[in-house]
Amino acid sequence: MTEIKLPEPTVKTLSKKSTITLVAGKARVLSGQDPDFVRADIGELCAPGLFPPGYKESLEETAATVMTEGRIGYTVPDGDNALKKLIFKHSIPDELQALILEKFEDEAKKQGVDFEKYKEDNMQKHVAVTHGGTGALGAAVSVFLTDQKNLILVNQRTWQNHNLIVDMHGGMIWPVPLIDEQGRVADPDSILKLCHPVKDRIAGFLYTLINNPDGAVITDPAEQAKLERIIKELGVPLILDVAYHRMVFNGKEAQPFSPDVLRQTVVCGTYSKTLQIPGERLGYISCLDPRVARFVYFYNRSHSGCPSVSPQRGLIAHLKKYETAPDEITDYNKKLLKEIEARRNILVEKVKEKLGWEMKHPGGAIYAIIPLPADLIKEFGDVDKFTLDLVDRGGVSAISGTVFEFRVRSTNNGYEVYTPLPTSPEVAYLRFCYGFTPLDRVELAVDHIKNFLVAR
Repeated sequence: MTEIKLPEPTVKTLSKKSTITLVAGKARVLSGQDPDFVRADIGELCAPGLFPPGYKESLEETAATVMTEGRIGYTVPDGDNALKKLIFKHSIPDELQALILEKFEDEAKKQGVDFEKYKEDNMQKHVAVTHGGTGALGAAVSVFLTDQKNLILVNQRTWQNHNLIVDMHGGMIWPVPLIDEQGRVADPDSILKLCHPVKDRIAGFLYTLINNPDGAVITDPAEQAKLERIIKELGVPLILDVAYHRMVFNGKEAQPFSPDVLRQTVVCGTYSKTLQIPGERLGYISCLDPRVARFVYFYNRSHSGCPSVSPQRGLIAHLKKYETAPDEITDYNKKLLKEIEARRNILVEKVKEKLGWEMKHPGGAIYAIIPLPADLIKEFGDVDKFTLDLVDRGGVSAISGTVFEFRVRSTNNGYEVYTPLPTSPEVAYLRFCYGFTPLDRVELAVDHIKNFLVAR
């Protein structure tokens, strides 16, 4: 009997390897055996004692209802309308909300109808609920990719799944050195020059408001102006990944985008990080053009059906607290940000004190880059071997830089994306997730690394 023959693109996907899966697999086993093992590989936020107000109570109520009624029904494929309205009011960036409301006001005036009623009837049309932030990004990419325009511009240091999402939807990322760890944007002319050979093939610009893995965030208006110049001169839609919305440290804020840019922007959000509910798989898309949100209806139908119902109910209960108990929401957000920032500060301080390594303070999110000395990497052979050895013998799991660095080079058939070799200085770092590492275990992780280096 003839076996199934897989197409070359499928085989290529199956052959992709990453240290992130190897590290995670080893860490799951070892952390179960050793209570002092520190996991800093998981890109999750976990703050014991803090949980989004209203969410847990709603899940308990839903569970009781299910036990009584014995069923959980669908919502519509693009999410519960009540939830979409609450997301519009309390989650999407303020500047986008203002732009949409301005549009409503004009439309209501032209139709001679009451603005408040028009707003209530139409706000949900500009929001769609997705299966996590990944679902939002996948839908957004699908809107713009075509046979002729099949490239998505990204920062060359970026979340691995950005590459995977674009690739699985038939496109290719075009990585450029856009922004550094300190939130400084590259010279616009140099970026536009790198894009010039393929400008007609670029379908969209995927930009992360607070970068994974280094927490880079633009807080300087002058740097934001440079970014906006690049966006405007490229003339393509902006796909804005706001997974870590408002998780900015030192009392600063991410710079807002101008109305001109927002008119061509699709915001892709998630509650995985900000509400500590990654397993609930809830995200959203919002755009000034309601057709983009409507596209998610068909995207979800074809990919996964409606988002999970119980988490949607939990999120409705939480977002209602913005109206019924705003002080409770403010208190939760402040405590969560304070906890994360404290972990960041301890990590940077202890790495310098105990290891003698200089590292930069991330501007936001839940990750930090720990640079590794060149002679250390040379001793181990490469950064991946160091990372895996640290898991096996050091009691700490973090992710090496090979997972996050992307470059592009020409080939006989066009261009290809690649990652620098594990021996390259460009990838000689660890991404340490202090979002998942409790406050009292951050220093323990640094102690483990020090002991590992002494015993090697």
